[in-house]
Amino acid sequence: MAGRLGHLRDPFEGRGAKRRELRLRIEGLLALGMAIVACGLTAAVWIQALSPLKVVLGLG
Repeated sequence: MAGRLGHLRDPFEGRGAKRRELRLRIEGLLALGMAIVACGLTAAVWIQALSPLKVVLGLG
């Protein structure tokens, strides 16, 4: 019984509910991946845009 405490699920949910849960998990991981890539691209563009300031300020 203790092994099933973390896995509480309605016994009347069928295959469609399980498929929906899988689809939502995949969509969530895809959205997370897209957000990480977008943040990385934004940071890269900012670094590239601000790199001339390094020379002007004498930092490099």
